[in-house]
Amino acid sequence: MSVCQVAAGTPVRLGLVISWLAYTVVALTGVMMIWGLITAAADKPPGKAQLLFAAFVELVVVVQTLIASANLVLGFRPAEFATTIGYLIGIVILIPVAWFWANSERTRFSGVVLAVAALAVLGMTLRLLVLWTPPVLR
Repeated sequence: MSVCQVAAGTPVRLGLVISWLAYTVVALTGVMMIWGLITAAADKPPGKAQLLFAAFVELVVVVQTLIASANLVLGFRPAEFATTIGYLIGIVILIPVAWFWANSERTRFSGVVLAVAALAVLGMTLRLLVLWTPPVLR
């Protein structure tokens, strides 16, 4: 776990979100993306298990965002504050939008919609990891 100085000079421990939760999100969204592409290749709409998995991934993403938001409120300032806020909002919005789209339009392309949302969340989570790491530790 690393330590970074905040504006007031008090140390803030980093790593809780970054180390295990962010990589969990990356792994889960990777599985979600592959599952969506397999569903599309099989010419089938996403089933209940796939939609429940997407909902579970969203739950993990929300937990990650809440912890990151709490760290921001407590004074931690990442390399690019506005970009971090944008990514934290974006990752929370994408999966529910894709979930509702996939649930309302029951075609094989619904799996692609879930896969694209998962890829976007995966990419934004990796970018959040870079933003969250202080320049001194990179």
